[in-house]
Order: sequence, then structure tokens, then C-alpha cells
Amino acid sequence: MDKDPQDYPHTAISTWSGFVYQGKLAVYYFLELISRNYEDNRELKLQLESEDDFAIFHGDQCISLHQVKAYKDTLFSKYRPGIEKQKEKALEHNIDTAYFHVARNIADLPESFEQDYQPVKLYRYPLQPEQENGETKAYCPLDEIDSIIEKQIVVLIRKIDGIENWKINCCGRIREALEAMVNAKVIAVHSKIHASKIHQAQLASEEFVPFSELCEVLESEEFESIENEDYFLSRLQIDIGTYYKDFCDIQEGISQKNQDKLDQYLAVITELNKEQMKDFLRAVMPHRKGKFRTLREFKDETVDRDSIRQGLFAIFYQLISADNFLSERIPFFWQDNEAFFYPTGIHTGAESGDTICYDILQQSLSEDVECLFEEGALVTTSIDRPNITHVRFGVDAIADEDNSTQGHSIISFQKMSLVSLNNIPENLKDAEID
Repeated sequence: MDKDPQDYPHTAISTWSGFVYQGKLAVYYFLELISRNYEDNRELKLQLESEDDFAIFHGDQCISLHQVKAYKDTLFSKYRPGIEKQKEKALEHNIDTAYFHVARNIADLPESFEQDYQPVKLYRYPLQPEQENGETKAYCPLDEIDSIIEKQIVVLIRKIDGIENWKINCCGRIREALEAMVNAKVIAVHSKIHASKIHQAQLASEEFVPFSELCEVLESEEFESIENEDYFLSRLQIDIGTYYKDFCDIQEGISQKNQDKLDQYLAVITELNKEQMKDFLRAVMPHRKGKFRTLREFKDETVDRDSIRQGLFAIFYQLISADNFLSERIPFFWQDNEAFFYPTGIHTGAESGDTICYDILQQSLSEDVECLFEEGALVTTSIDRPNITHVRFGVDAIADEDNSTQGHSIISFQKMSLVSLNNIPENLKDAEID
């Protein structure tokens, strides 16, 4: 007999906050378990966003629960509701192992914590990322987790005879490949939930990442076969998610409304397929030079932390919620009367305006950036220019119709301006932002 949908665990997968951190912790715990018993623990599997933020299963049996909190807060009162809920769930389902993972030290943790909240325990990490056997701490900052994962990969390689020692030199690539596999599952589950709108928790509960598949990454002799377009799509999603979390961390007093707004932007971005991601990055980084044909090229040359944090997400934050999917190739835009506004990651100062216009025009001669041939403005943080033909680089700004790029006249560029956040129409600015 099928379960009633309400019997399935709650899933919060659609919120996205901290999903990158959560995935990294899941990878680290996998590595710890597989280091203890490589052959036996290959039979385990990882479940995401169902029983808990992640859970470990042996067959149909859940053997451990893991809740992840990347809060800024350090007071126990902020974490207590989640801990109590995890304790209740563990006792209800007779699960002996329940770990609570936090990114910051809880300053006023009660001395009787473990006694009061059995079987819940705070998960402990090396005091320093490079430590192998030493003191531990009951929290793990996001900026340390990569080093801790890679150290655990080294421990595993040295311990397991079937994994060649030369792979110690490839710990970063192994970590990224493992994270990409876990992240791909998060994206796949989210997409199914978004498409179905029904039985959300059931969908999440039926999706697993077998440890055996993660072990294949450790055992692979050829990383190039792993680092395909799907891999680079997942790495881009992880990078953007990490930069998003960075951006949220530095905002003071962000309202729930604006948090939800930003969450929705990230949800749309992370659901883009390979071709949509390329079009999105071309549109928001129109000044980046290069013939971008693969996601590897975008990953290497286009997406950087500051462009996303100080550019794209700063623009998303300062303005009202954008419409999305004006066309398949332009995910986000704002409209004011007949004028359209397109977000970018351009965050350099006003003095760089001529250089930015030059780079956009030069890139546009070889790359088909859809929004550049629409009438409107590219939104930047600080630069205003009446049109992107403000500078000339050997192509006449008033060229005739014979001068074209991929079927578009250069004269079309005169319809596209750069506008700073200061000069966006007032009705497009978020009233909650000072």
C-alpha cells in the first residue's frame, strides 16, 4: 500500500539557502564513512533533502540523519528548534545516529546538551583543516570545508590499496567531481519538484546517490571522462551558489521578502540547462572576451566571485523582482514603459566606462549576445553611457547595414545603453532597500 503524501518527510529543497555548504558536508561525511570500511560501505547511499538535509541509508533503512545550519547566529536559542525537531524524528524512527552540523561556533551551548538531546550530537571537525588526527571543534566554516575534504581524500588514498597514490596530487579535482555529482542530484530533485508541484517530499525521498557511484570517481583513471559538460554545469552552479551565500552573509538585516526574492533568482539560475547557462553567462558578462563554446571555457574565463557578488546579485538586491524568460535566451529583465533593462555582472567604477563599452562591442562582433540587439539598457553598478557605441575601435559607430555581426547591424548597438543603479527608474528600485 502506498504511503499518504503527508507521511513523507518535509523537504525544503526549494529554498536553496546553504545548499552548496550542505552538499560539501555530505561529501565529507561520505569520505569519512568510506575510509572506515571501503568495501562494506560502498553499499550505502546518500539521500538529500528528505528525511533530513541529508541522510545515509543502507538498503531501505535510514542509519543516520544530518541537519545543516549555516546561520550567522552563534546563540543556542537560534538552533534549538532544529535540534529538537531532529531529536523527535530520530526517536520516532528509531535512528541511533543524528548529527547537527553548524558553520559557526555556538557560544552558549548547554553543558548538558548531549544528555538533553540524545541521540543528537554536534558533528566535530578537525581543529585545523590540515590536521589528520588531533583536536576537533563542533563547527566548520564554509571557507575551511574544501581543505578538510581534500585532507580526507589524502587520508583515504593512503589507506585504501586499490586507489593509486598519484591521485594525492589531484585532490582538488576529485573533490570538485564528487561535489558535482551530489549537486547534480540536488538540481535533478529540485527540477522534478518544481515540475510536478505534487508529492514533493515523496519525490525527494526516492532519489539517492549510491556510494558506489561516488567511489567510481575515486577509482577513475581518466578525469577527463568525468569533466564533461554536465560536470562543468554543476561546477558553475556550485560557484554561483557559493557567491550567492557570500553575498547574503555580508547583508545586514536582510528582510524575508528580499531573501525570498534572491532565493528565487538563484533557483531560476540553477535550473538552467547547459545551453541556457551559456546564453545567460553571455548576457550577464557581455564584456568578457573569448569565443565561449563550452561550459569549461565559461568556468575558466567568465564567472568570478566579484562579478556575481558585487555585480549581478547587488543589482538583483537593489531592484524589484525581475520578470524572467522574456525569451529562452534572456532569463531576467525589467520593463519600464517601452524600455527594457538587463542585469549584468559589470561592477567596475565609472572611470572604466569607455573600456567596458570597447570590450562589449569587440566581443559582440564575434558572439551573438541576444540582449545587445534589443532596445534597452545593460544595468551596471556604477557606469552610465548613452549607448555602447560611445567608443570606436575601428568600426564606424554609424556604419551602414553592410556592417553586421551574425545577421545583426552594428547600428543596432546604438539602441543599447549602460545604466548605473543610481539612475535606474525609481519605480524599479526596491523600496525596502535604503
